[in-house]
Amino acid sequence: MEEKAIQIWEIGSVIFKEGDQGNLMYVLLEGAVDLKKKVEGGEAVLKTIDQQNDFFGEMALIDGRPRSATAIAAKKTKLLPVDGPTFESMILTNGKFALKIIKVLSDRIRRSNEQVEELIETSPKERILFGMADFARKTNEQIHDGSYKVDVEEMKAWINSRLGFTFDEIDTYIFRLLKDQTLTYAATSAKTKQHLLLPAKFVREHDRRR
Repeated sequence: MEEKAIQIWEIGSVIFKEGDQGNLMYVLLEGAVDLKKKVEGGEAVLKTIDQQNDFFGEMALIDGRPRSATAIAAKKTKLLPVDGPTFESMILTNGKFALKIIKVLSDRIRRSNEQVEELIETSPKERILFGMADFARKTNEQIHDGSYKVDVEEMKAWINSRLGFTFDEIDTYIFRLLKDQTLTYAATSAKTKQHLLLPAKFVREHDRRR
């Protein structure tokens, strides 16, 4: 495809929405794209595409059905769109590409099914606790006793953008966890309430990767 076909998307731009009809797939050249799916309470991030030459949106070209997720630029992103005829030509003339498509699709379908099943079967409280543990693992700032020190507002924004819960809902669960002393504020945040301490045991118990 010609260079002029390359698209630039600013952070937060919606590339396509869940339920849209699609006639393009996309190859990532630079940046990152979040694939989100509607769940109770908002949207959840199913996958972040952030590896150069990875692709997404191919299912619309394969089965002709509406988009199964929403794609949003997680940072300034450069994409190469691929239309149906070009995609079919690549499949028919490039065996390695065809095999990669099969392997990627198989892996994605398996992981997406597991994630959707988890979202359906877990309660809002459990998903928020999972989100807290995920964020703690992501930031990985541990103090001397093994607790994870997290910025409250950054954690709330992270959970809001990935799990779709409102800030009020997240505040409610944080308040409950503070009230029963599961969580505490960092000593340096006694007045500002800027940082929370998540005990290592709490993070282990709610780590979805264990």
